[in-house]
Amino acid sequence: MSSVKEQYDEKAQQDVIRDDAVDKIEFEDQHYEETGLHESDAALANAPWKYKMIALATALMLPVGSHFSGAALGAMKASLKENLMISNTRYGVLSSSVSIINTVFPVLGGFFIDTFGTVWGTLVINFMILLGSLLTAIAAHVGQFPLMVVGQVVFGIGSGLIVTMQESLLSKWFRTKYLALAIGMQLSISRLSTFLGTLVSNPISERMDDWVWAFWLALILCGFSIIMNLIYAYVLHHLQGAVVTKTEILRIKAKKTVHVRSLLKFPPYFWHIILIEFIFAAVWTVHQSVATELVQIHFGTTQKLAAYKASVSQVVPIVVTPILGVFIDLVGQRVKICKTHITVLLSAAFFVISCGLLGWTYVEPIAGMILYSFSLAFGPITMITSIGMILPSDYIGTGLGLFKSSNNIGSSILDIIVGIVQDNTEGEKYTGVMTVFVILGCVGFMIICGLYFTQRIYLKNLLELGRSKREERMTEINDKELFLTKQGLDSLNNKTTTNFNYFAIGIYVFFGICAWVLFFVFAVTGKASAREMSYLGLLHGQD
Repeated sequence: MSSVKEQYDEKAQQDVIRDDAVDKIEFEDQHYEETGLHESDAALANAPWKYKMIALATALMLPVGSHFSGAALGAMKASLKENLMISNTRYGVLSSSVSIINTVFPVLGGFFIDTFGTVWGTLVINFMILLGSLLTAIAAHVGQFPLMVVGQVVFGIGSGLIVTMQESLLSKWFRTKYLALAIGMQLSISRLSTFLGTLVSNPISERMDDWVWAFWLALILCGFSIIMNLIYAYVLHHLQGAVVTKTEILRIKAKKTVHVRSLLKFPPYFWHIILIEFIFAAVWTVHQSVATELVQIHFGTTQKLAAYKASVSQVVPIVVTPILGVFIDLVGQRVKICKTHITVLLSAAFFVISCGLLGWTYVEPIAGMILYSFSLAFGPITMITSIGMILPSDYIGTGLGLFKSSNNIGSSILDIIVGIVQDNTEGEKYTGVMTVFVILGCVGFMIICGLYFTQRIYLKNLLELGRSKREERMTEINDKELFLTKQGLDSLNNKTTTNFNYFAIGIYVFFGICAWVLFFVFAVTGKASAREMSYLGLLHGQD
């Protein structure tokens, strides 16, 4: 009994010391008290709206170059295969170079965000995106496949982290009000950048009479993101007096209590969302990377016309996601929307139907791309905003890191599988690939059905609540987190570790290892296709 009392007294003394340190910091720096940018990330949700609007406007522009560059790679697939003399499997390796590195880095980046915050970190990451784009453009210019893989890996480190940082930042500022609108705008800008990358890459290459110009243009836009990032840092510098001050460092040390072991305390419904993301982000991403060539081969069009038609797949999210964000903020219903049943389930259904049209019919491909576009519009926003609601604010970055990591694990595996399937299909057609997409879409549909019941049981229908009740619940949750932070306690302090958490993390690690094994096996030993061998034979004949 005395031992327990001693531990209690020691903890109480630590709390007194911690509170004294915090009081001293707040006395020294009243500016933080005025802005609300203090104590913990939970306080960001209570900041004045003028600061929230600045955070929104600047954060939306951070990954524009990254998204454009990623889309350009998919739009130029046929040119890449021809000029680098590579097979579909090797292209799958190249495409997965971006995602493979992000099977790990988003988690580390998310934890970094939760522990130290974001300011200059976004600038460093955008410089990595710029460097990766530069290496990719140089590799295309000199015709070096290995150098392009290296460039895409470097680019991938930055592109994965910048989106995690962006979504984490928005989730922390807007988690109590208008989170879905903020994320909807973020997804809209992202899709607009991807749309432009798919649309203009081939025309600019044709106009400049050099296929490499698609990658030089991507490099220029990555430079634009750097400029936006500098403005972001400059504005925050003047808002807070300094980007990283001694006071801020002391504040972090005094109050931040983010623990790696708390991953074992994440709720079961979080891992349910991660599983859905693992499947659907993979099929969405890989579908986008092959869309141009799919239209070109199956419908017998030119690469330029195919790219125009494939770019339609990004149109609906540009317009719909902000509108859907407003609707979700006002009405709720993330898993299902009563009356019209526009849901994540409908997102899965749209995807399966679009694959059927594109893979086995000759209906105008724009119709299939529009259905795919609706799938993109309805799916991601519900998943991202749900994570911002179900995890404590201090762990949103880590949660979104795992979310993005699962996305990239699935994409890395599926990229290579799709390349193998296409190389082993007669005439390198896409019927086998679309079969894989349909099967995964149907499996994902059934898993989504389970989420509706899971959130009703464990979250008391939080994801389905209307605006007034949801804001009341979220404000209550946020205030409790802020209270725990002020006491120097982990916001997951009252949660327990379960065997399910060990199982979920074990499955996550298993598929992560599978992704890396597949990548290295086919990057090093991937066999050339008959077409690649004919190119090589012709090249040696010329020598």
